[in-house]
Amino acid sequence: MPCSVSSRAVATVLAAAASLFAPGRSLAGTDTALPAAGGTPATDVTVDLASAEIRGYGGRWPIPIDRAKLPAEKDVTVEAIDVGLGKHVVHVRVPLKDDPAGVAWEAVLGPGKPQPIFAGLTGRTAGDPGERTGKAVKIVRAGSASFVLVGDIREELTICGEAETLIDPKAVYPEDLTLRPATVQRLDEARQANAERITATDAGLDAPVPLAKLLVARGSSVPGSLGSELTDGDPRTTWTERRPGVGQGEFVVMAAPRDVPIARMRVVVAPNGPPLARGAAPKTFYLVTSTQSFQVTLPDGAWLKPGESYEVAFPRPIDASCVAVVLDSAESRDLPHPDVGLTELVAYSEFDAPGATLDDVARALGGERKIAAAQVLERAGDAALAAVERAYDGLDVRGRALAIDVAASHERCEDAAPLLAKALCERDGEAPRKAHEKLERCAGAAQVLASRLRDDPASRACVAPTLAALSPESALEPIADAIGATPEGDAATRAALREAFSLALEGNPDGKLPALLSDARRSPIARLEILRAAKDRATQAPTESDATVAALLAGAPTLRVRYLVLAPLETLARAGDRSASARIVDAITHDEAWPVRARAAEAGTGLADAAMALVSAAQDPEPRVREAALQALSASSSPSPGGIDVAASTLGKDGWPFVRAQAVAVLAKAPASGSIDDALARALHDGSVGVRGAAVVGLARHRAGAHKGEIRALLDQVDEDVDVRAAAAQALGALCDFGSADRLTDLARTLAEPSAGEEQQAVAVGALVALAALQPNDLKSRLAPLLAPSSPAHVRAAAAQALAARSTCR
Repeated sequence: MPCSVSSRAVATVLAAAASLFAPGRSLAGTDTALPAAGGTPATDVTVDLASAEIRGYGGRWPIPIDRAKLPAEKDVTVEAIDVGLGKHVVHVRVPLKDDPAGVAWEAVLGPGKPQPIFAGLTGRTAGDPGERTGKAVKIVRAGSASFVLVGDIREELTICGEAETLIDPKAVYPEDLTLRPATVQRLDEARQANAERITATDAGLDAPVPLAKLLVARGSSVPGSLGSELTDGDPRTTWTERRPGVGQGEFVVMAAPRDVPIARMRVVVAPNGPPLARGAAPKTFYLVTSTQSFQVTLPDGAWLKPGESYEVAFPRPIDASCVAVVLDSAESRDLPHPDVGLTELVAYSEFDAPGATLDDVARALGGERKIAAAQVLERAGDAALAAVERAYDGLDVRGRALAIDVAASHERCEDAAPLLAKALCERDGEAPRKAHEKLERCAGAAQVLASRLRDDPASRACVAPTLAALSPESALEPIADAIGATPEGDAATRAALREAFSLALEGNPDGKLPALLSDARRSPIARLEILRAAKDRATQAPTESDATVAALLAGAPTLRVRYLVLAPLETLARAGDRSASARIVDAITHDEAWPVRARAAEAGTGLADAAMALVSAAQDPEPRVREAALQALSASSSPSPGGIDVAASTLGKDGWPFVRAQAVAVLAKAPASGSIDDALARALHDGSVGVRGAAVVGLARHRAGAHKGEIRALLDQVDEDVDVRAAAAQALGALCDFGSADRLTDLARTLAEPSAGEEQQAVAVGALVALAALQPNDLKSRLAPLLAPSSPAHVRAAAAQALAARSTCR
């Protein structure tokens, strides 16, 4: 085989090859015999797996595979190959055992060679998934002689539809049985034979520009070239094969949008500029997808027409995500080593009709070809964004989501930001989510979002959170402005703006809030909203916060203002701001509106300055104020004497059960005494379920054993509320009432009865908790029915937990 395989005879042999690799012709087994031929003696080549070596041609070569990875003998192939001129070589393949990637150790041995012509691991042996690389040995069958090829393989660079394609192939030359570079057709012979024939027609110099760039080169068989010269849109750059001969088999692989049918292509052969001195045009080349192949014939003399384009019309549109150009025959122009190549390859979709525009494609986002339209627009550059913006309002929900995909694919996200911001506020479909996902990664969109926040009131609630997350440092001012510009009646928008402001504030230094609160351009109402949004961070600006509150409460503030200002006042007061505490006390004591007094009582919880005011508020004419005041007093671990007195008085005479319940809560926190326990015991007969239950809990907390008889009575009163009875059962355990152990046992065993209703089970659980506190010596036998295998699993678990509990009565 000559160094260049460009002769007609060799090309014919290669074109007739059955395949690049034909395992059906391999010989399974571990040895082969070669007769004497071509001046070489007869020999045997044997693979000895036991010693992990090959013997033959008078030499021995180790097989460098871990013993655990050696295969069975039936999986080994040893094959004698006639490479021409009466010469034979032996191809040995030893696959690694159970290797999912199909890695093998292969060797090519020849007579008179002290070392293998080739030996090493083959398959994708290096790199990460998707980018793995390695070596491969291919046997091209051509009649009585064959070609042995060795080359690199790259997972990401294969002719479309092929598992692997040789890169930079070398062939075993029969003259000296050495590996040297060779030019070979890499396209499978069957795909060559089945290729549909197309004759390209001259389309002149002014071929129409497609609506979108559908082909993008992603790899080439030529070292150092991705093949981008073929798809860069520049008629002055040319991809050439740079191989000996005419470069048959050299290829470029291109990505294409799968869902966009390609109706035709245009190829420019010669560059529109200074010609390449050694340049030449293909006579024929293949266009290959994963499932189809076409052999294209160019008119004669194409290299002599710089910038001329030739149209390739397919018999039917092709759908493919991968398109490859594979060189075949060429017009060598009598050059010994021509550089065969192509300048441009352009694809046209079905949208590329005469007079069609990107606006037509954008409107198609709402039609049957919406997916294809989106993929065209994603590849159409800057003009596509403007077309999508014009079409957006007329699209359906699905079409708008696809329009946002197009916008999100735009090279400069800040240019797409206006449409993305608009989509944030869509009520239906996937457009809002997709827009948000893109915007949160687009720092350049902050200015667009800020402008929309100020200028478009309807979009404030949906734009503000995205701006706050994207750029906290630039979000505070526009969100504060938007808060001030939003009417008080638009509560939902104001709430969304406050949450967004709070989020943005977390990403800013402490000094930002004082400046915003002291900005006199903002109304006191706007500053109140900022204070509410600041939450606990209001303490970072105490002076400005106090000034804001003073401005709000000056004159005759509305009930709404007086009510809302209590939240920031509470925050400031808990941080030690005595002025804020004084304002809360004043609201508890003097505000004319009971909702404000009640909210102020809540804000006074735990404030020493508010203790006396809360005692007074517990006697307020409005029941909700009394409830809030007593609730605030009960929050103390040790209520004041004044609070205890007012709670006892309230429990005995207040007409509202929810107020009496809070009075019980205060007394339950008070130190135990006979008079307090007597008051709680009287509450066991209150007309309110809530009051009776709270009284039971209070007596249990005080360990008021003197009243366990009354609690037993509540437990046994079958028409009593189930929650009160359950609380009574637990209270008897807290009171260490061992005299009730049998009764509690009977109730607890109800848990094991399949017929027990929810109310019975609730009381039974209370009884089980009481037994766990009592821990009588025979508790295990008392709980035996609950621990039995026939009991439900959750019952057995509860009983086991009760049995393991520590007694509170010993």
